[in-house]
Amino acid sequence: MKIKPLIQLREMISKALSGQTNLSKPFHTFFIETMELFLTNTGRTNFTQMARCGKSCESRFRQNFKKPFDWFGFNKYFLETTKGHRIAIAIDPCYLSKSGKKTPGVDWFWSGCASSMKWGLEILGISIVDADLKEATFLKAEQTFKDKQRGRKPKCTEGMKDPDSLTGWYLRMLTRHHKELLSVCNLIVADAYFSKESFASGLKHLGFDLISRFRDDVNLKYLYHGPKTGKKGRPQKFTGKVDINDLNMDTFHQEYAIDGKQAYKLYTADLWAVSLGREVRVVIVDYIDTDKKRQTRKVFFSTDLSLSAQDIFDIYRTRFQIEFVYRDAKQFTGLTHCQSRNKASLSFAFNASLTSVNLARAFARQQGLNLSVGATKVLLHNAAMVDRFFAMFGTPPNLRLNNTDFKELLFYGVRAVG
Repeated sequence: MKIKPLIQLREMISKALSGQTNLSKPFHTFFIETMELFLTNTGRTNFTQMARCGKSCESRFRQNFKKPFDWFGFNKYFLETTKGHRIAIAIDPCYLSKSGKKTPGVDWFWSGCASSMKWGLEILGISIVDADLKEATFLKAEQTFKDKQRGRKPKCTEGMKDPDSLTGWYLRMLTRHHKELLSVCNLIVADAYFSKESFASGLKHLGFDLISRFRDDVNLKYLYHGPKTGKKGRPQKFTGKVDINDLNMDTFHQEYAIDGKQAYKLYTADLWAVSLGREVRVVIVDYIDTDKKRQTRKVFFSTDLSLSAQDIFDIYRTRFQIEFVYRDAKQFTGLTHCQSRNKASLSFAFNASLTSVNLARAFARQQGLNLSVGATKVLLHNAAMVDRFFAMFGTPPNLRLNNTDFKELLFYGVRAVG
């Protein structure tokens, strides 16, 4: 007897692999087995445990994890739901705890959860965020290395004081994939760390526009659009500094936005950002609180001057969905479990873990179920256990199950989202 959820999962993986033209049949089979194990194994997702629960030996996993794979091409299969929506490319570094000194790339990195530098690994993840569906679809991740890079520096880092800084590393990664990314979208959304001149200029060179947030003490200036005086000297460019708490409403456009029970005031204007050295579209947000609690105004911006205030605000807020991809991968698909000391193996493990989150969400959507990644993994684990029962004890009449009993076994411990 074939277990339908497992068959559907394998078919979905196989469809996503259909765009890969250079895969051998053995690797095709191995990849399906590997992704299935990431979503059915409840223990640590390492080579030893995968060999215990899967059909392949440990050496096969070790050898195939070193092989290159087009994760971007595979994950593009899951972008079908974003067609016609407001999307952007979200980038965000993710800290991974790792002890010891022999793992490639281990160093001191910033941990957002701990709000401090911690010893471990870091990956830079790239996802597509959908401002209409309010969700993120993972595309690819690369590990961060602080080693100085040899050879010619890419043109996007030419104006940087230190091309080997973390910002330079992030730009080099985007350079390697910019053609693939531009085929999907030319908007990149990132947190306030990336709101610096070197990064914004590097993105412009690659053909991208940036949506991000300024610090609360940002230095902005009003642009002068009046007539020329005809006097000698440099023409007037600015008319004064922007006071975030006292806006010139002759320049700013005001509008309201409502999202559920929360209401906002949006103030929009094209201003000069001193820290970026360029003109940007600025959106200043007031959160209308019914309890009348004082809140600091937040300042968002876009280097694309054609975007509306609502789009800039919605896309930036949706950026946080990439954090949920990291959370689910750490909790359910073994993002921190790989113990290999090989760079290629680590890269394969990181991408496989994060791609499994895409698979789990797409599988639940295909079934018409409102399930979290954790609940979907419980369902698939139950299906794998029932499949093992049938393999061990045989099919009816030796083992008899009616449809009600079978469904109860599959959904044991599964709970729908809120």
